Order: sequence, then C-alpha cells, then structure tokens
Amino acid sequence: MVDAAVAYGDHIAETTGLPVIIKGSSLGAAAAYCAMAASDTFPGSVLMGFMIPSSPMMKSTNVFRTEAFEKLSAIMGDKFVLHIERFFNFDTDYGYVGAAEQKKADPDNTWFYDMASWGSLFRYDPVVPLAENTKPILFTVGEDDPTFPPEVARRVADATAGPVELYMKPQGKHQLMLFHTHEYTDVVTEWCRHLINGASS
Repeated sequence: MVDAAVAYGDHIAETTGLPVIIKGSSLGAAAAYCAMAASDTFPGSVLMGFMIPSSPMMKSTNVFRTEAFEKLSAIMGDKFVLHIERFFNFDTDYGYVGAAEQKKADPDNTWFYDMASWGSLFRYDPVVPLAENTKPILFTVGEDDPTFPPEVARRVADATAGPVELYMKPQGKHQLMLFHTHEYTDVVTEWCRHLINGASS
C-alpha cells in the first residue's frame, strides 16, 4: 500500500507539476502517513483514521510481532482470517441502518483479511515514526465516531510530533467524506490551501 501510494503521488507530481497532499481515510490513514513519511513528494497529509503504525494504537510491542503469532499463522495458513463484517458493525459505524447491505452491493469491497496480511500492518515500521514527524498533518474525526472516538484521536494527535491539527466534526460518524461531504471538503480544502500558500511564500 505504501509503495503504491508513493508511486501514485510521484506520478501526479510529475505529470501535473502540482503539490500533492496525501489523504487517508479509516485504515487508509496508515498507508497515507507511511507514504508521506517515506517520500518528499508529499508536503503534508490529511488523516481520518488512527490505526497508524507507531501510534499509541499500534505500538511496536504487539501480538503480531510474537513468535506465537508466527507459529499460529504458519499452522493455519490462509484459513486464519479476519472477517470484516464480524469485526465492524457498519450500520453503527456509518450511522444508518442498511449501511452493511449497501457495502455488499459493491463488488470491490473487501470482506476478509488473511491474518498474515493483517499482521503485516502491525509489524510495519514507518521511515519516520509519528513521534519524530516533522510534516504538517490534519487529523480529522467525527464527534460520534464509534470506531475511532475523539479520545483516541486526541491521544494519537498528542503523540505526533510536528505541526499537527485536529478537526472534530460535530455529530460526525466514521466516514466524514461520505456523510459530511461538503463541510468536510471545505475544511480539508482550506487546510491544504493554507499549507501550500504558506510553503510558497
């Protein structure tokens, strides 16, 4: 994910000549931060999600780095899976009944992670950990997000070095871009313009 994000950002920068600010939502925040840390292409990032390697939610000492996990993963192979629909309640997280069924209508949605792949996220070490970050980051969270509640957002933001801001959407659920599109887009756009204008002045 990180390599793909860097390659895509490089392509946009090379073909347009424009600055590229990377954005990640939910689990995508992990790839977005790690890509920003790995590449000078990205001067900053907007992150709506807090399962980021090196954050308080994903400490370097975790079960996925243990010998016991490696043994279990080797024994179970691709039968050792995380069932997304059992792990998340989309009707609750997205704030309306029927969200899970709507997601099932999209053939490109992922419903299972094999645990070896899931574990690789928890074993990933960013080029620059959050505690040593120097680039601007806008963390965003919904006030009523059951997946990443505001207290989690504050913990991660407080543990992140560098110029960090935290935007909390009143009565916001988990997916701000989907369910609060116009207001959220205005906040993100204003932050990005300020970052770019400040960098060029």
